[in-house]
Amino acid sequence: MAPKKQAKGKSEELGFGQKAYSRTTRLISQNGEFNVEKQGLKFWDSLDLYHELISIKWWKFFSVLFFLFLGANVIFALLYFVSGVDGISGYTSQSILQDIITCFYFSTQAITTVGFGALSPTSDAVSFLAAIESFIGLLGFALATGLMFARFSRPGRSLIYSENAIIAPYKDINALMFRFSNKSKNQLIESEVDVVITYWSNKDKRRIFKPVDLERKKINFFSMSWTVVHPITEKSPIFEWSVEDFKEKQVEVIVMFKAFDDTYARQVYDRTSYIAEEITWGESFSPIYNTLEKGKIHIDMEKLSETEPAKLN
Repeated sequence: MAPKKQAKGKSEELGFGQKAYSRTTRLISQNGEFNVEKQGLKFWDSLDLYHELISIKWWKFFSVLFFLFLGANVIFALLYFVSGVDGISGYTSQSILQDIITCFYFSTQAITTVGFGALSPTSDAVSFLAAIESFIGLLGFALATGLMFARFSRPGRSLIYSENAIIAPYKDINALMFRFSNKSKNQLIESEVDVVITYWSNKDKRRIFKPVDLERKKINFFSMSWTVVHPITEKSPIFEWSVEDFKEKQVEVIVMFKAFDDTYARQVYDRTSYIAEEITWGESFSPIYNTLEKGKIHIDMEKLSETEPAKLN
């Protein structure tokens, strides 16, 4: 049985729905994140500490660990001080400040289970607190180690895209193009890209989503850069559109990429988008390949977004 033809004008939206955004809403940010913010959830329902701790920047992650370690030791130092400094052998009570500092040093030894030997608990109260702190320390360091492993094993974003997409001459017509490359040393094979152009329809009062044809949507080896080309033929949803049409219809070009990472034996997914203001007209990408030296191809990644003026057809 022949497949049913798609109804004329039907929008192939990607899962954002038809009423969830206004005319000027951007669906996907350039960094690949969905432009969605959830509200109305209770505090504990919206709290996702694991996601936050493995996705924040490294300096923020280490700052969180440092202040948690510092805060825990300050709290236990005060508890030791209240329980009585006399319960810590190897130290004779002096001033209040010195007693608190010594309790803090003793706390750092207990939470890390180091135990230098100079300070040790003698009273039941201090021994009980030290036992609790040692357990919290072991649990805390185990969690920190797990988070560190999760952060190191989490696949990072290795693809970099040209800052702008371009409308450039292509054969005897024009084409929508963008360029991207893999900045990491991992090997990507069976790479595939899909492009969807979405625009606002004043007639339907909603966004229209149109998958577009590409000059090449799949390559076997993604080892250099890839210039993705959408020929603007009569079948293209942006055929005979102008700069003003792009801005008036709030065009957004959504890019979806997938490949197999041969180095780490895993599937890789990535996405980005270009809005009308990020699409330049009458430009062509500058060459980024240098002459061969010692049998290798040299790619100048700094020129990935570099363009040159080009007369449109």
